[in-house]
Amino acid sequence: MKQSYILFFLSFITLSFTACNSDDDDTTTAWKHQNDAVYNAVKADTTWMPLPSDTIAGWPKGVYYKALPNLDDDENEKAKGTEHPFHTANVTVIYKGYFVNNANDLENTTTFDSGGKVTFGVGGVIRGFSIALQNMYVGDKWQICVPYYLGYGIATSGVIPAYSTLFFDVELIEIEQYPE
Repeated sequence: MKQSYILFFLSFITLSFTACNSDDDDTTTAWKHQNDAVYNAVKADTTWMPLPSDTIAGWPKGVYYKALPNLDDDENEKAKGTEHPFHTANVTVIYKGYFVNNANDLENTTTFDSGGKVTFGVGGVIRGFSIALQNMYVGDKWQICVPYYLGYGIATSGVIPAYSTLFFDVELIEIEQYPE
């Protein structure tokens, strides 16, 4: 008799987990479709420009950007840099990272990182962000769109759900090409 209860209980638990997985799969699929729609809207918008993927051989295309205006006229007068950072360089940037919550309302976003002024290795960030940085000059200020496959892919990272199209507002401040 106890074995019957145990078998019934195990069957119930198994079905419960299966039902949860189904709901999770539906939510993940809906999120992926929504983010595909956001990314396709960016691709179709002629104000966004595609970046070449040949910065690093073998990486797929997909990063889009648009130049952001500099609000300080004195900044616009400064000469821009003449070189792009290498994949092995350290850069200092001011940036904000976010993703869109609703494909029908592109202004409805969640900020996942508002790093302010920070220094890091170009090769130490997600591929899409790295590709963009390697195409920037000191003084450039861009809005970047990174498809999920050049971001965190099919994995969740902190508050960023799997399959998220990511956006970054970034200004390249300084390049250290040959860090110690």
